[in-house]
Amino acid sequence: MASFASRSVRILHWVGPGVGLSVFFLALLSCLLGISERASAQGSQEIPFYKHTIDLEQSEAAEVADVNGDGKLDIISGENWYEQTTPGKDGPRWIKHHFRDLPFYRFDGKYQGAYLEDLGDLAIDVNGDGYPDVVSSWWGDPSFSKPPAPSLTWWENPGKSNKPWVRHVIDEGVPVEFALLVDILNTRGKPQQLLPEYGNINAPLKWFEVVGKGQEAHWVGHVVSPNSYGHGIGAGDVNGDGRIDIITPKGWFEAPPDPRNGQWIFHSEFDLGETGFIYTMDVNGDGLADIVTSLGHDYGIFWYEQKKDAQGKRSWVKHYVDNAWSQSHAMTIADLKGDGKPVLVTGKRYYAHELDPGANEPLGLYWYERVQVETGLQWRRHIIDYSSRVGGGLQICVVDIDQDGDLDIVVGGKSGLFFFENMTKGRKVPLTDVIDAP
Repeated sequence: MASFASRSVRILHWVGPGVGLSVFFLALLSCLLGISERASAQGSQEIPFYKHTIDLEQSEAAEVADVNGDGKLDIISGENWYEQTTPGKDGPRWIKHHFRDLPFYRFDGKYQGAYLEDLGDLAIDVNGDGYPDVVSSWWGDPSFSKPPAPSLTWWENPGKSNKPWVRHVIDEGVPVEFALLVDILNTRGKPQQLLPEYGNINAPLKWFEVVGKGQEAHWVGHVVSPNSYGHGIGAGDVNGDGRIDIITPKGWFEAPPDPRNGQWIFHSEFDLGETGFIYTMDVNGDGLADIVTSLGHDYGIFWYEQKKDAQGKRSWVKHYVDNAWSQSHAMTIADLKGDGKPVLVTGKRYYAHELDPGANEPLGLYWYERVQVETGLQWRRHIIDYSSRVGGGLQICVVDIDQDGDLDIVVGGKSGLFFFENMTKGRKVPLTDVIDAP
């Protein structure tokens, strides 16, 4: 059943001088006092965003793809996909389509929270019919339910046939909290391989690729290691050999020339903690790939600087980006400013666990840019949204969803699904509708 789902909300309402100024000074104080390596140099001006509330149902997944092939980008989250339709005076509008039924899991015991059994959605055309299918992950631990829900599934898009979406199992029996699409086969194109984060260290670390077309299409797993390595996963070219390596919280696996059949060599060079997504990025411009990540259940966004001695031995030095707020479970690196300099986009996940440090502190959504000062490299935090229902969830999509030439942001979470329309190009709104953070 389709229904219209669109509510546009100003990021800052000037209800009165007391309320407006209190919000402003909270944002100001947060920026000035919160960053351990605070940037004292002037960075970029704020990017104006206009907040749209898409849905207040609970789903921590958020993905963007042209689901129905009409040329407009849609949103996929949980049990629904949201069709982008004719814009209104408040920007893009959405039609809500319920395309699958998912269980709702409730803890009993140490944790009192609850989760829709979908912790991440990834759009990829599995069967080659021209329509994006959806790969979903879930904590499919046998102790959670009998029988356990599969940990990795792909949902077949029916296209224009109007038939129900069909679920196919990729993996089961072990928990998967999140996954990402990567280019492990080094095609230098769109990432087409699946890399899950297994929540059980006794589960084999694997990556998957699609084999076959049409009804024969299925996912084949390739074992990298007989064990997994903790909370967090990522990929990137760590050693500069042109191949995509796999990064875990406990070290990184060097990719062989043949990722399917070769031996992956493990380098136990660091211990990152319980992270979310792990990225490579040459932060300081020295030609070496550094590591950028964040703690999903504690305080800390940080980067590990890669160093080499005269003999070529590699070491890593930890630098904080920000440790003023906790539960930065999802992070995306994107050229948000359009100047060729990638920034970090992240936010506080609402009750990643309700017992996590800082779990009851205000939610927020932020972007961070590098700035160079006399003392060296620092980071500047920019507030997109603060102390509302908006957090980072388990996925942050940065994409030009309204196709007006600038990058927008879509986030989900237990507290709702939100779209932040970048107002740099395209339509305009009054400047008082945007937080003017320092």
